[in-house]
Amino acid sequence: MTVDRKLIRRTVLFGTPLLYIVLGLLHPMDPALGDDTGLFIGLHVGQLFLIAGVAWSLWLLVAGIDSRAATVARALVLPYVILYTTLDAIAGIAMGTVVRAANALPAADQAAAGRLIDDVRKEDVAGYVFYFGTSLVWLAAVVAVAIALRKRVPWPPLVLMGVGALVFGLAHPKPTGPIGMALFLAGVAWIELRPRPAETPPPVAVQPA
Repeated sequence: MTVDRKLIRRTVLFGTPLLYIVLGLLHPMDPALGDDTGLFIGLHVGQLFLIAGVAWSLWLLVAGIDSRAATVARALVLPYVILYTTLDAIAGIAMGTVVRAANALPAADQAAAGRLIDDVRKEDVAGYVFYFGTSLVWLAAVVAVAIALRKRVPWPPLVLMGVGALVFGLAHPKPTGPIGMALFLAGVAWIELRPRPAETPPPVAVQPA
């Protein structure tokens, strides 16, 4: 069976952002004690695959390009996957699991569990450093992709993609997540579906009679 590479490429490039938009729209607030955690945990399990899909999309966008910017983009894919998986997916699954476990405790123990959950959620310097560091790696990867494509693609879709990455990097739930990923998708779709100039065939050498 022949694999349609273009179909696979466009499924990844278009499907991943679309699913991320849906995830952001469905994403509930961080669960509190007593909340149902099924959707919250399920979305973050799904995010494990979407993060990999976004990384694959960045790789596909610079496929076949041999430049310093393309090399940087490819080099940032793995750090992006590690950091975003840790910050968003694993942390979300862990928080949802903790709240689910606290909900199952006897009523006399739930107040203490609630205080522990609130304490874990307190923001600190290390958390801010990790959050902004992760967002900067994501943004740097997209900017590197845009620089690698700048001689092949008009600037408007590259700007759309970059602005979308910036907005999405603020937070993946609504409103910033869906808005940012929609802009990113618009830029990627513009790049992928833009008309290409027809290739001029090489001249045919005429043999002397």
